[in-house]
Amino acid sequence: MNPYKTILYVLLPLFFSACSNEINDELSLEKTLEGLIIGEWVITDFSSENTVLTSKSFGKKIAVTINNSNENGTDDLVLDFKSNPKQLITDGDFSITMTGKSESFTFLKTYNCSDFLDNLLIGEWGIINSNLYLSHEKIPVSILIQDLTSTQLKLNVTIDQTIDANGKEATLNALFCLTFSRIN
Repeated sequence: MNPYKTILYVLLPLFFSACSNEINDELSLEKTLEGLIIGEWVITDFSSENTVLTSKSFGKKIAVTINNSNENGTDDLVLDFKSNPKQLITDGDFSITMTGKSESFTFLKTYNCSDFLDNLLIGEWGIINSNLYLSHEKIPVSILIQDLTSTQLKLNVTIDQTIDANGKEATLNALFCLTFSRIN
């Protein structure tokens, strides 16, 4: 028998076996994460990173600070991950205040967090490679699961949205970091 054929017959099944194990490991991890996320979660912390406001009206990018402006904290937003069918239902809201300043423009405005998250945190859900995938009205959304345990859920939501900035149209680019605690 040709030695190359022998090597091929030995290595080929090992290659496919290794690929099969990787796929099974990924599916097992996804099933574990899906099992952990089912239930109700209340928000406990909100922060943002890399927040920038861009508009032709003020000529350059403005760094923006976003703070939670609720007197009672953030605990008014609840996520409810249902299992059969896999649906995410969101209830409640909280306020955030955005501030930014350049030489020619000062920005200060309060928004409801739902202004940015309403169409994102709702609909059919699934988990692939530590990303939470949501689909609402055929609009797919991918949200990074930063951390998920039996008691805590941390999500990083990328925001790229047009907003009203003191009467001027502007684009907000930000990373919203949301931390939740399990309530059931």
